[in-house]
Order: sequence, then C-alpha cells, then structure tokens
Amino acid sequence: MSDTPPDDLDTTAPEAHLADLGPKFLAALEARAAGRVDAALDGLLAVLRAEPRLAEPRMEIGRIYLEMGRLAEAEEEAREAIRILEAGGGWTEDVPEHIVLALAWALLGEVLKELAASDEVVFGDDPARFAELVAQSRAAFARAHAIDPSDTASLLNAKELEQDEEPEAAPEELN
Repeated sequence: MSDTPPDDLDTTAPEAHLADLGPKFLAALEARAAGRVDAALDGLLAVLRAEPRLAEPRMEIGRIYLEMGRLAEAEEEAREAIRILEAGGGWTEDVPEHIVLALAWALLGEVLKELAASDEVVFGDDPARFAELVAQSRAAFARAHAIDPSDTASLLNAKELEQDEEPEAAPEELN
C-alpha cells in the first residue's frame, strides 16, 4: 500500500471551502459597516452554517448581539469564539492569532459589563450576581490585556471594574 493519496482525492477541499467563505464574511462586514445589520447578521450566520468552527464570525455576531441588547446570546457567541481560538482555531491570517484572542476576551468583558449594568441584575433579587458579573468582566478584560499588552482599553476597563469590586469606604462623620 502506498502512503500517497489517490490521484482522484482532492486534498485542497478544506482550504477551498474556507476560501469560499472569506468573501461572504467580508460582505457581511461591509453590510454591517453600511448599517445593514440584519443583512450582516444573516451573512455571518450563513458562514457559520457552512463552517461552525470559525471564531471570527462568532465574534462579529456577538458584537451585533451586544449592540442589540441581546446579552445572553452575545455572551454565548463570545465564549464559543474564545473556546475555538484557545483550541487553535483561528481563521484569519490578516490579524495575529493572539490579537484575535485578546479581542474575543475583550468582547466577553464588554458583554459581562453590560449584563452587570442591566436592570435585571441591578434591581434583581440576587446582589451576588452583580459582584460575580463584575468580577468575571474584570477578569476577561485583564486576560485580554495580558494577551495583548498594547490593548490599553481592556487595561482601563479592568482597572475601572477593580474599583467597582472594592467596598466603598464609610464616609467620614461630619462634625
């Protein structure tokens, strides 16, 4: 038996499959930039239907969901993008993998920060939920900054949330 594949076996099929998705992904990004959010979301979801193991479309979908206030869905997409990227599943070659991973962690931080600020959490029955979300958001921003030290926005967000976690000092009594 030979170790070489048969002549009729197309060994480039997986790469060709991803290459075909590139223009669809870029068209979705263009639609989003033009304010056609529904078209962008449809295009990104079509890319994922063809190849669900891509992190970058999930990150864009997560960003759209965040902007739409669909926070639970945004969190799900951000976490799945991180899982894929940490398993070595980066797709784009235009941006270094560690930068894409840092962006995914920053997106998760933003989503969790918004969840913590939501009426459901702020006025909800579980005060520990707010503290938990703030801590998770701070950790996500800190992770983004650790991966990409040039990401000063994540550093600032982590520092801001660190202050939110500290108990407020009791005000001095007035004389």
